[in-house]
Amino acid sequence: MARRRHYAEFYRLRAPIQISENPTIAVVGNCQAESLRILLDSTGAVNSFRIPAIHEWTCEDIDLIRVVLQTTDILIMQPVRDNYRGLPCGTDQLASFLPDSGRVVTFPVLRFDGLMPYQVIIRSPSDSSLNPPVVPYHDLRTLVAASRGIDAPAVPSVEEEKLRELAEMSIAELRKREKAHGTVRVSDFIETWPIWHTINHPDNSTLEFLAHQVLSAIGVSGELQDPGRELLGGLDAPIDARAACALGVTVMGRETWHPLPPEDIHQAQLAFYHEHPEVMKAGMKRHGQRLRLLGLI
Repeated sequence: MARRRHYAEFYRLRAPIQISENPTIAVVGNCQAESLRILLDSTGAVNSFRIPAIHEWTCEDIDLIRVVLQTTDILIMQPVRDNYRGLPCGTDQLASFLPDSGRVVTFPVLRFDGLMPYQVIIRSPSDSSLNPPVVPYHDLRTLVAASRGIDAPAVPSVEEEKLRELAEMSIAELRKREKAHGTVRVSDFIETWPIWHTINHPDNSTLEFLAHQVLSAIGVSGELQDPGRELLGGLDAPIDARAACALGVTVMGRETWHPLPPEDIHQAQLAFYHEHPEVMKAGMKRHGQRLRLLGLI
């Protein structure tokens, strides 16, 4: 019930507040989508309300989003494939629910690992929602240790040049996604090496750049208001000191998953890989190039 109250307008528990001359927007995607919506809404130039993250949707949510989109002027969405998680919620599928005058603007799924070269996301082949224990991210040094059957984290052997190459690869991958899906462009901003909270939780400066790009794409002018907090700052991952040095970035106080002891995380995730060897194998295959560049294999 608390969740339904949080998304009260979406679940029709409360009527949304709307200003008639403002376009009505629906912002759909992962946690980055809600942060973007907050910034767009702060301009006072659009009508919007909270929509649950798309990976949480149920059949009921599909029925509700269909109703929402029938009176939406602009769908602002991350690219999503048709029938994602078995539901008709792909970008093209949702666009079909818009009125004839409705428009679609897409924005990319944002990931940047230049300052966190050992942190990755791995999806289990059997359960895509499965996360490792303690923190919902994998560490390649622990992954390799599990593959070798050793207790201590694997020790990388990497030069600063390779760390810069990895950071540039991260931007290149984002540019590839932007081009493939025709999204607004954010990759240019990532070249300033922003300090994110995790590899998929951007800092406010990145989110604000994204919001400006979207405002331009939808043809709406307005001044973003300071949200008064880091929108995706609930968890800060360690910043790799050598990677920061390679990119010329100064970061203080980000050595560990504060206040979590690194050894506790390592041991808990080692046990996780022993219990779920399919995740370990999938990670070794997916991130093989990164592992080689880091000197871990």
